[in-house]
Amino acid sequence: MIEESNVISLRLRRRQALLAAGFVSVALAAPRLAPARSGAGAVFALRGDGKVVVIDPATDTILRVLETGGKGGTLGSLSADGRLLFVANNAAGQRTVTVIDAEKLDIRAQLETGNRPKHPVLSPDGTTIALNHSGLDEGKLRITFIDAATARPMRTVELPVDNTAGQSDASMHGGWSPDGRVFAVGSYFDNAIFFVRPDGGFAKVASVGNPHYFDWFGREMWAVIEAPEPKGEGASARIEIWNLADLSAPRLEAALAMGRTAKESELLDRIEGHHGVFTQDGRFYVVCNRGSGKALEGSSVEIWERASRSRVAAVDSGVAGVGHAYLAPDGRYAVLTQYNDTKLPILDLAERKIVAVIDAGQGGHLGHAAFANGKMYVNNRKADEVLVIDPARWAIVKRIQTAAGGQAQAMVLAAPYGVFERVVNPYLA
Repeated sequence: MIEESNVISLRLRRRQALLAAGFVSVALAAPRLAPARSGAGAVFALRGDGKVVVIDPATDTILRVLETGGKGGTLGSLSADGRLLFVANNAAGQRTVTVIDAEKLDIRAQLETGNRPKHPVLSPDGTTIALNHSGLDEGKLRITFIDAATARPMRTVELPVDNTAGQSDASMHGGWSPDGRVFAVGSYFDNAIFFVRPDGGFAKVASVGNPHYFDWFGREMWAVIEAPEPKGEGASARIEIWNLADLSAPRLEAALAMGRTAKESELLDRIEGHHGVFTQDGRFYVVCNRGSGKALEGSSVEIWERASRSRVAAVDSGVAGVGHAYLAPDGRYAVLTQYNDTKLPILDLAERKIVAVIDAGQGGHLGHAAFANGKMYVNNRKADEVLVIDPARWAIVKRIQTAAGGQAQAMVLAAPYGVFERVVNPYLA
């Protein structure tokens, strides 16, 4: 169970996120979320070239461009009070997390944590950042727990990896259980999932392929498995459902297989699951088949009912490399971001169909979204811009150029999150 103080903190963060998105009255305002010349309430546009572009959502102008001193900082996380921004420098040879004072808009610290820091994720009670790494250190996969208030590393857990000769990324993302008892992270080299406790204990379980992304409902964790490895005829993206009632003995309760479109079936490289997320009420799970890095051409999106574990809808998004289903603050729509297109389909979760398509008309790889001041902000990586979108009519109202070139514009964020596609209700009970 989550303690009462943590519940109060969680409710406050949910209100802050709603306010930032423009869906709560001013009476609920927290001081940090009022637009100001400082970074309070800003939209942060992270770039892989070492820059963080700070956008004022009141005017949709750039307040400041910060140099992190690192490279590959495409993912980050805000502290629960919004005062600190943690940016993981993930490029080859990088070993640090840059800590930014999100109010004063300057660099507070550089934390050395390990080989290629990947994705900092805030714990449900707001006290701890869990950080995985894409590279190994002396054959071990590191998880570093950082105090979210002081930005001081608290503990580093070194996880055993059997296939130390693995290539590319050792892990991609992680996810906290709602009660904060355990942090799940995938081991790509071993096709395994680690369940890591903040005290350093862990359990390791085998999976059928690369475990990419995690979301939770209570003690139940749903993991997107890219596909069974090696891929064979009939391959499909998978969803594994794990029961964590007993932390010492995680139990696999179900393994679900996504379907395929006719085009996806023509080429195995078009089969690769990416992200899955529960809807705001926790009733449904939305999962995307992106396709592999060799062929970012997957277009399937499916909706599964959590309680019955049954597929209730299969939708062809119509875009290449569909990856994330960002949930609008009202919970009705999912914005389908992608890796290999200029378009953003809008999925009506009640009607279970595409009801609008936004076309940037240039660039490509529109991968991340954030909601602030009643608007939506989406990165256009290949155009080095952030699109400002009016959700009332799903129209682009402004383009913010974040650099003259480099195709490095990455994640945008404006509020604390546990699962970055579901900010309003980040941790389901």
